[in-house]
Amino acid sequence: MANIEQNLRELIKSKGLKLSDVADRMGTTVSNLLSSVKGNPTVSKLEDIAAALQVNVSELLTNRPESALGFVIIGGQTYQLSKPSKNTVQIPTYARYDGLRDEIKEFVKKSIEGGDTASKMGIVEALEFFSLVYDKDKETFCLSLCYADGKTETIVYDKFEFCNWGKSNTDDDAPWDVAQVTEEIINDIEGVVASKIQADTKE
Repeated sequence: MANIEQNLRELIKSKGLKLSDVADRMGTTVSNLLSSVKGNPTVSKLEDIAAALQVNVSELLTNRPESALGFVIIGGQTYQLSKPSKNTVQIPTYARYDGLRDEIKEFVKKSIEGGDTASKMGIVEALEFFSLVYDKDKETFCLSLCYADGKTETIVYDKFEFCNWGKSNTDDDAPWDVAQVTEEIINDIEGVVASKIQADTKE
């Protein structure tokens, strides 16, 4: 169902107007104007509002994207590129490995020190999507990689494989070898998908 009030506000904003401007044109108050578009407004009321804005009624009933940022043609069809709404999920994208490495190092360090379950994800050079999860109960990191046409790889890093074992350490108190597990995770994010893609092209 269309959110007429939201569409009204976006139309007013796009025309450089205020709610009070439209209300004045209609000879009413802002409060009455907003009340009139809640619930199931009458066609005549929508026509009055559209006339005041100099738009078609359909524009009040249709979710309007913000101003186009560009256009793309796919299969002969033209699509408008618009700024996403504030509710559209934004996935971190990494074009440079040095920035990604720094963030992974910080994530691993904070996860182990904080002792809470945590996650981090992102897209690397449009080649892969990764999700890295720290499970505080199992004391493991789990890296999931998605690439190509939906192929996936999952790698688990267990504390017992990446520990700084001391003579007096037990399974319960042996500390993580933070540098080692961090290096392994980074190497896998950077190398696993690249090697898989290379292997696929040779087949």
